[in-house]
Amino acid sequence: MTDIDQLRRALRAQESLAPDPDTVLASATRRIRRRRLVSVATVTLTVAAVGAGAIGILSRDTVAVPPATLASSSFAPATEKVPPAAPAVSLEDGSWDLMMWAVQPHLAALHYGQGHKYAFEIQVRDGTAPHSALAKKPSDAGQISHPQSVMWQDGPDRWIWATTTKPVTAQEMLALLTKIGTTPPVIESPLKSLQLPDGQKVGTFTSEPETNTLVLCPASELEKAPLDSRCFSLTISLTSRFADGSVPQDPLPAHQHRALGAYTIEIDSSHANQQTALTVLNSVQLNR
Repeated sequence: MTDIDQLRRALRAQESLAPDPDTVLASATRRIRRRRLVSVATVTLTVAAVGAGAIGILSRDTVAVPPATLASSSFAPATEKVPPAAPAVSLEDGSWDLMMWAVQPHLAALHYGQGHKYAFEIQVRDGTAPHSALAKKPSDAGQISHPQSVMWQDGPDRWIWATTTKPVTAQEMLALLTKIGTTPPVIESPLKSLQLPDGQKVGTFTSEPETNTLVLCPASELEKAPLDSRCFSLTISLTSRFADGSVPQDPLPAHQHRALGAYTIEIDSSHANQQTALTVLNSVQLNR
């Protein structure tokens, strides 16, 4: 199994957002075993960068970011709609290709690649930005001290963090930031619909051109870590990348899958919820 496969598997089995972005970024540098339950923010930037062919995405010079204060979530996909709506933010620049977007409580993230070489990420988070963030979106290159990582408060209860692996000047980064708009991203991903079990909400959802991942949990468990045994983790992809099996103390050790056209649908659950998981698995409808 390649590193990118391991990272993708970890994303699909993710847990709720870790509160310290510095810890999140540090943990992304470690090798991830098949069923380690980690935050979506731990791996999404790495997945995007590896997919774009970037090297050294998490360098020793990465700016450490202290924890932010969370407010009520404006990006929580805790809904009965599947798939949930895309976040109302995007990079409106044709030279960057959208690779993936993701939503979960308190976070929306979008990942772009350029020329199979560079990555650009936008994270929109609820709450008050870290003290090192700018009070508002920069309008002058002189305000940008770290061109590859820029944070700013974007209203009373949300802030934005834009990062790139591309070696850019402050002026070049400013030009990119001016192209961040409110148009929702569009990816023609495979999932059309599925049947949610009673009492379950979509806690995390990711969309890629040929892949969707989602985590379903009771509303009371959406932001807890690790995943509760009442949750479900589902993946839709063109090929089955992962073997059966689990790691010790895995809360979702029961793995089931089925083929639907060219796609493989996989779902993880507790053993007690295998029948419900099978119902969800069989209810999936695709756009293809």
